[in-house]
Order: sequence, then C-alpha cells, then structure tokens
Amino acid sequence: TELKEMLTDINEVDKEAVNRISNIVTSLKKFVRLDEAELQEADINKELDLTLDLIRHETKNKIEIIKNYGEIPMVKCFPNMLNQVFMNILVNACQAIDGIGKITISTEFINNRLVVKIKDNGKGIPQNQLDKIFTAGFTTKSSGVGTGLGLAICTKIIEKHKGEITVNSEVDKGSEFIITICSE
Repeated sequence: TELKEMLTDINEVDKEAVNRISNIVTSLKKFVRLDEAELQEADINKELDLTLDLIRHETKNKIEIIKNYGEIPMVKCFPNMLNQVFMNILVNACQAIDGIGKITISTEFINNRLVVKIKDNGKGIPQNQLDKIFTAGFTTKSSGVGTGLGLAICTKIIEKHKGEITVNSEVDKGSEFIITICSE
C-alpha cells in the first residue's frame, strides 16, 4: 500500500514537471520567433506576460509583480526584439532587489504612442552613473556579473522601433525604465 501511494505521488510530480517543461518550451518558441524578422502587429500586454513566464525563476517567492496594463491597441513592431528588451530590464530589476521586492509594469497608449514603464524598488542607480548606463561596456554590477551590453542593445532595439528608453532612479528607492514607441 505504501509503495502504491509513493508511486502515485511520484506520478503526480512527474506530470507536473512535464507540464512545466512543456509550458517553458512553448514560451521559448513564442519568445524567440526566429522566423519573424518582419514588422508585425502584437499585443504588448501579452508579450510582457510571455516574458514574465520565462523569468518566473527570477521572481518566484521573491518579487511581487504588479501589472497595471492599460487598454492598448495592437502595435506594429518586432515582437521578439521587444521581448528581449523587456527581459533585460526585468532581469536587471530582479537583480537590483535584495531579498523580497516589487516590480510594477504599466502600459498605456497616449497620443499614438505606446508607453511601457517597468519600476522596481531595488538599489537604484547613483545619479553620476545614470547618463552612462546605456553605454556599451558600462555596468553597475560587480565584476564578472554583467557584460554591460544589455541596456546598450535595448537602446538599439528601441531606436529601431523609432522610440526611446529613459530611466529615473534614486539610490535605495529603485529605478523606473520608460519605453516609448511611436505607433504607425
């Protein structure tokens, strides 16, 4: 009887593991979309959710995610590239939080422009470093942790979308990255 119960429990754990692996593979396939090199319409709120699914290991039991998604239209973009931007900023936000923290993601559509704000309550960035963080090779992370390329690549991707990325930050209060993209 005990052996039967153990095997039943193991089967349930296996089923859950297979479901999780299947969801991760599906999310990765959607995220990468290597065959989608052309502009296309995308639901940015869904793209953000997809990215959050992929970084769940960074946020689970550590970071509360608050979604303030607005009613936004489909946006013509390169979704796989924007997902890279979202992932980079969200992972940076997770790494900036020591212990338990909070990340707030807001989306809105104003004056024919998509605005995505990602705000954390992490360490923040010193004022004298704010103008350097989008420069290739610059990192606020300790040696061996970051390459200093993530935000530089994000800037290039947002420029390709005829948009801009800015940051507001205060030491010990957190940072907010604001991505604005013109909609055609």
